[in-house]
Amino acid sequence: MKAIWNLISSFIVIALFVWFIQWYIKGHFGKYFIFFWLNTIIAIIMHLSNPGYNENWPQHDNRTGAEVWEQTYGK
Repeated sequence: MKAIWNLISSFIVIALFVWFIQWYIKGHFGKYFIFFWLNTIIAIIMHLSNPGYNENWPQHDNRTGAEVWEQTYGK
């Protein structure tokens, strides 16, 4: 019974995803097209300006604050 539910829920998620993509694409040419285009452009800019996207940019320091303090000021 659980396997059947998982299968049905998987189909539902896929259907919702396809419906959302169709709605989003149609929104670029509808009444509120400016909002859809602004959202798309802002999302692309945010993705490209993400420091993790470009390996040449300085990467995030994964040390904890305590580790930075100890290295800078000692114990």
